[in-house]
Amino acid sequence: MPAYSFKERFVTMILTGKKNQTIRKKRKGQAKPGSILYLYYGLRTKWCRKLKEVICLCIEEIIITEKEAVFINGKKLTKNEKDLLAYNDGFRNEEINLPERYTGCFNIMFRWWNQTHKLPFKGDIIYW
Repeated sequence: MPAYSFKERFVTMILTGKKNQTIRKKRKGQAKPGSILYLYYGLRTKWCRKLKEVICLCIEEIIITEKEAVFINGKKLTKNEKDLLAYNDGFRNEEINLPERYTGCFNIMFRWWNQTHKLPFKGDIIYW
């Protein structure tokens, strides 16, 4: 039973279908394509709330380095690809009103990632 807990900032995006992926450390009981994922807000707290049950579509390996390089399945991402990855993962800059809404999103994601994870980070992107 792969269960994943999300911060409050991602709840609305998950419920509306705007966030269809998560980046996680590898772990025992890892999701596999076809398995049911249980998505929660505040798992293991008194505010715990089940958000959704979804089907895992795909898993890709991700590496994020301290020098802001990102590799997915061994392929180094371009700046635009990193911004799109961050946008799809829920790191959005609503203040920027550019044609490419995802411009600059990786900077937001990387700042948060650098504060909350040890770099380099090696894990998986889990898509649903």
